[in-house]
Amino acid sequence: MVPYAVMTTIDSATMAWILTLTAGAGLVVSYVARTTLGRMAWLLADALMLLTLTAGLTYEARRSSRAASADVLSQALPDTTSHTSSSTRSPTPASPPDPLAPYVSSDRCAACHPGHYASWHASYHRKMTQVASPESVLGPFDGRTLEAKGRSYRLQRRGDEYWVEMADPDWEADLLASRVSPETVPDASAPRRWKRIVMTTGSHHMQTYWVASDRDRRLFNFPWLWLNEDQRWIPREDGFIRPPDGPRTYDVWHDSCIECHAVAGEKNHDPRKGWEPSAAELGIACEACHGPGKEHIRAHRSPLGRYLSRADDEPDPTIVNPAHLDAKAASQVCGYCHGINMWKQGPLRAGVRFHPGDDLRETRVIMRASDRAAASTDPIDQRDWQLLQRQLDQVKATNPTVLEERFWPDGMVRVSGREHNGMIESACYESGELSCLSCHSMHDSDPDDQLARNQIGDAACLQCHPIYAEDPRAHTRHAPDSAGSRCQNCHMPHTVYGLLSSIRSHWIDSPSAATHQETGRTNACNLCHLDRSLGWAADRLEAWYGQPRPTLTTDEEAIGEGIRQTLTGNAHQRAMMAWHMGWPEATAASGDAWKGFFLGHLLDDPYPAVRYLAGDSLSRLPLGESGSLAEYDFLDESAERGEARDEAMAVWRDAVEDPDRRGIDRVARLLDAKGRLDEVVFQRLAKTRDDQVMDLRE
Repeated sequence: MVPYAVMTTIDSATMAWILTLTAGAGLVVSYVARTTLGRMAWLLADALMLLTLTAGLTYEARRSSRAASADVLSQALPDTTSHTSSSTRSPTPASPPDPLAPYVSSDRCAACHPGHYASWHASYHRKMTQVASPESVLGPFDGRTLEAKGRSYRLQRRGDEYWVEMADPDWEADLLASRVSPETVPDASAPRRWKRIVMTTGSHHMQTYWVASDRDRRLFNFPWLWLNEDQRWIPREDGFIRPPDGPRTYDVWHDSCIECHAVAGEKNHDPRKGWEPSAAELGIACEACHGPGKEHIRAHRSPLGRYLSRADDEPDPTIVNPAHLDAKAASQVCGYCHGINMWKQGPLRAGVRFHPGDDLRETRVIMRASDRAAASTDPIDQRDWQLLQRQLDQVKATNPTVLEERFWPDGMVRVSGREHNGMIESACYESGELSCLSCHSMHDSDPDDQLARNQIGDAACLQCHPIYAEDPRAHTRHAPDSAGSRCQNCHMPHTVYGLLSSIRSHWIDSPSAATHQETGRTNACNLCHLDRSLGWAADRLEAWYGQPRPTLTTDEEAIGEGIRQTLTGNAHQRAMMAWHMGWPEATAASGDAWKGFFLGHLLDDPYPAVRYLAGDSLSRLPLGESGSLAEYDFLDESAERGEARDEAMAVWRDAVEDPDRRGIDRVARLLDAKGRLDEVVFQRLAKTRDDQVMDLRE
């Protein structure tokens, strides 16, 4: 019999020959056994022949079924074969060259670079976009029904395939094209289809899924997120800071994801066929950072040539190593995806694409909103600033808040995944020394944050600022082993929102009470000392570093900034405070139990993301998982959330009050002279909550 491990590599034609030969040989053996060895041997020979034939036929049926399933899947996914000789996109003399022609895929790198291939393969970059399979799908498709925004979705697993019954996404796309919201049609009246999940995006914190159009190669989002740590499904829009009464999201993969979540993604629209997106490879693979590899492989086919090239100190001209680029060019390799950029139409129409090592500004306008950008003396920056203003004027005609959705008022980026836009505003970067690789490494790091193993903690900063290593207390005014003495906590605070979290800003700057007041972005001092006022922070910044003290309002002078922004801030500020109230470094600086009362207030916030962060931080406090609060769900109906809010505030009221005169700043904590909560001030602040509609575009 043919072992199953061998059978799995055999095609149909070969299998047919094997079965024919097996049957023929079996008949011969059966005849010989019958005539020479007797009836029992004859029966055993026949049984062995039948068993072999049955196994082969069973295998062939399974192989054919899997092949058919894989073929359906490959037809639905973006084309990743355009760079091969069988491409159907061969350019005509009048068309631009095929952008995918020089790509070969990461599998071709493994043989010569096994260590680097293995470290990349273990990264979340590699798993950013994957074909849907039992190895890639994290969420359970176990027969449950999900409901949100008036729509229901029934999940099902069929062998190695994942399916969802949902309103027909092609029908929804037709309504949207006609400027009709699909949500105006009741679920019972919507045409429903069983759609196969063909692709996944994300694997680290959360994962979302895609189904295929029946008309072309568009991929429509299955509008739910699977949260890995929480092990639960949530509606996609509730994982972001989006208008709480806004519509459901209707995302199409090639509209916004293909350029960064795949290698060399192309949208491709054919008037006859519709959308035909393509990519060199799904996920963020070798050629995303090192450039197309076809010429590199051609030049290094000879083993002797490969050996000699390793002894050569000169960079290999057939491939790009970001570590050999200058700081700006190396950072632009990352900035192509980790940045907010707008296409330049000339290069786009001509088929010119960014490759690692190019100047990103040749093909893209880097979106900036700071005074520093406007005052740049770089000729390309000056030209692009004018072009950017014209492009923004066009965008603002339909989306007047395009900048507010991405930047703080001073131009500091406020949404995650855009670290390049932050870093290029830093003085460290402008000096020509700082690049992404100063701190991060793809191949020598923990995949969780990809900080280079030799740049953990203060080491990344001290490599350029060694003077502060000698006497850190003189600079930080904090104990050397405390959170307040960590470089990043002061100069890269968590003021960026994304992935249901607060993330470090990559615009490296210093705490400033004046900037805090002007922009609403909490300074680093008050992100640890949540129960201290902005006035308290301004006093110390003036005394320690000579910063001019701004004129502050009465509330800014007196009330703890964590409390003030929790009650009066906009959705981003409230989310930032909710996250920091669960941050261990802030707990070390300002205590914990008093926060429960104010976190409880946020359990019924209008924005689901704020409620999620408040509930998460609340669960980290003493009594945080006690009683009915353990059952709190940030997606509950308003009445249930209101009950949870009232209960939480009652549970932690004693913790916030101070009748025993423990020496805390009572005014900062909203306490009266007797140490009891000042209800009048609390209600006054809560009624002035900034209800500006927030739509942060991560």
